[in-house]
Amino acid sequence: MNNHGNFVGSLGNVVRFLAAEAENLGVEITRFRRRGDSHGDKGEVLGVATGDMGIAKDGHLKESFTRGMELRGKYTLFAKARAAR
Repeated sequence: MNNHGNFVGSLGNVVRFLAAEAENLGVEITRFRRRGDSHGDKGEVLGVATGDMGIAKDGHLKESFTRGMELRGKYTLFAKARAAR
């Protein structure tokens, strides 16, 4: 490969930089487990439904249990996180 005269960078660092810039402009960036999508009458994606939180491995509800919610927005961006190594 020949990268003479080109810029090489880390996509992870670029995304972190852009996230910080977006937050400075008032964009709220959240992470959550997605349970499903919210669709409109025409099949369009309106947002996402989050999963319930605070459920123990054996299935009982912890004190910290919080019911999932439907998040709707003008724009919905789907991304898949890579598992930590």
